[in-house]
Amino acid sequence: MMNIETLWDELIFELGSIGPHAKEKNKEILIGCGNRNADILFIGDDPNLYLDENLRVSPASSGEFLIKLCDVTGLTPDDYYITTITKSTIKYKDYFETDQEHLIEYLNMQIALIKPKIIVALGQNIASIILEKDVNFLKEKNIIHDWIGNTKILITYDPNFAKNSRDTAGKKDKIAVEFWNSLKLVKNYIDEIKSDF
Repeated sequence: MMNIETLWDELIFELGSIGPHAKEKNKEILIGCGNRNADILFIGDDPNLYLDENLRVSPASSGEFLIKLCDVTGLTPDDYYITTITKSTIKYKDYFETDQEHLIEYLNMQIALIKPKIIVALGQNIASIILEKDVNFLKEKNIIHDWIGNTKILITYDPNFAKNSRDTAGKKDKIAVEFWNSLKLVKNYIDEIKSDF
């Protein structure tokens, strides 16, 4: 039986073989960042969520915005792992359909390796991909839904959308506040689970 690190290495290798940049020799796989054994898994489609596996982010990026809000909410880097569906600088919509199917398969493999208690789908498109259905974002956001096994899923805004909305309308912007409230919901859910043990 393969150990976990070997499975992670295999996942990175497989991801390198798909997409419009598959033949590039120096293709960078941005597998994710944070704690690989975290209770919370953030999944987005924004290449600016992280620069490397050490939670390094660009200044004023959506990744910095997400991590700062996690800090304010009381979520530490030990609590979460952040990844994107493509693990690259290319967005999901720019992949061929067959490559998109492989990306979903590899995302499911990554979820199985992390075994999160809750997945946070960052945006309507990501939620639709994970849930394999059309999502009514306005009705389904900020609710903790059952997913597979004991894993839950919460749908919220894409951090870049929430950040841009806040930058335009100010700190009390409705979308930014709702995004922060979704992180508080996740924190409360994880705290409840921990208090049950």
